[in-house]
Amino acid sequence: MSLLVEYSIEDGKASEQIDALKAFVAALRQLGDAGFNYTAYKTDDPAKFVAVFDFDNDAAKQRFLNSQAFASYREGSRGRFTSPPSTTDITLVASTRS
Repeated sequence: MSLLVEYSIEDGKASEQIDALKAFVAALRQLGDAGFNYTAYKTDDPAKFVAVFDFDNDAAKQRFLNSQAFASYREGSRGRFTSPPSTTDITLVASTRS
């Protein structure tokens, strides 16, 4: 199960958002939980970002949602986003990654 997240941030906050994302990923790695993966992307629009969450199952998704890493990231993101992120359930069809 995967989730696509799209969001925009306030003007001038791109660098702050990138730093926050790097810290978030580092915190997620420290959890050592192989049941989920998070990948973030910036776009050619400096205010727009996208992310992909991959979860092995519902239990892994819940562990992610309950993690201190996610709670800290959410708390720190207040004031950066122009509106709540848009989320879309996505399903892998094909990939060159294993």
